[in-house]
Formats: sequence, structure tokens, C-alpha cells
Amino acid sequence: MAGFSQMFLIGGKGGFDGADGINPIYLQIWVGDAHRQWLEVHYCDEGIQPLGKVRRFVPRRPNDPVNIMDACLLFYPEHFAKCSLISVVAEKLKDTEFVDFDFEENVPKEWPWLRYEARPYFEKLGIFSAKLEPYSLPSQEQLRPDGGKGINEKD
Repeated sequence: MAGFSQMFLIGGKGGFDGADGINPIYLQIWVGDAHRQWLEVHYCDEGIQPLGKVRRFVPRRPNDPVNIMDACLLFYPEHFAKCSLISVVAEKLKDTEFVDFDFEENVPKEWPWLRYEARPYFEKLGIFSAKLEPYSLPSQEQLRPDGGKGINEKD
């Protein structure tokens, strides 16, 4: 059975250098878990386009710190437009729908150098993460408007 366990929000740094969280949110990256982990994009800003037609990928290892870097490069390439290798990689991935870093499918040979070159540009992005856990609603008893006295009882 597959499900999502984490999400990343990518956007601007709210307030002074992110002191107020993230604002605006450009995209969400959902981390899915099954027999292999995958990351997929959900855009809040529909003007952003991924490299090629890539909307999801399998990372080289689950929960590897570079996974979010790979996700940003694949799903938000315009942020890294000043990198000399982004156009080379974009050309190689122009018709690609899926990248598998684990099995090294559709991974351009320039990718590790693009990741290296792009590292300083990540400092300008707001990247926030959240572990997804079940939420506990208040119990029926906690919601009683009368504090437990009953509808016909008076103070």
C-alpha cells in the first residue's frame, strides 16, 4: 500500500529572511512511500513548468538530503536559469516524463555537476518541510457546549 509521509513547500521567504515562514508558496513536493520512495510536484503557481514533462521521480535513496535539491531542479528549473548546465539538462529531458535516480534512468550525466553548480541558488528559496501524521480531533465529550451538564440542566 502506498501513501504520502512528508511534504515540502517551496516559495519565497516570508518576513525577514524567512522569519515569518513561507510566502508566497510556488509549489508543493509530496513524498510518497511504497516499495520505493517517490517525489511528485503539485503547483500552486501554474506558470511554473518542470524540466521536460517530469511530474514525479524516484530518488537515489529514500530520505536523502539531496532529494529536495533534485526535486527543485526538476520541478522549478526557472529558479536556476543562471546555471550554465540547466539548459543542457533541459534539452536532454525535454520529452522525459519520469526520472529514476535509483536505477539511473533518464538521469543526464551532467546532473551531479548541475546540483553542485545550483547549490548557492537554494539559499534564496524558502524550503519548508512537514512530516504527515494523523490528526486527532477533539472527542465528542470535549465538544459539549454545556460542559457536560446536559441540555436541560441549569447552572
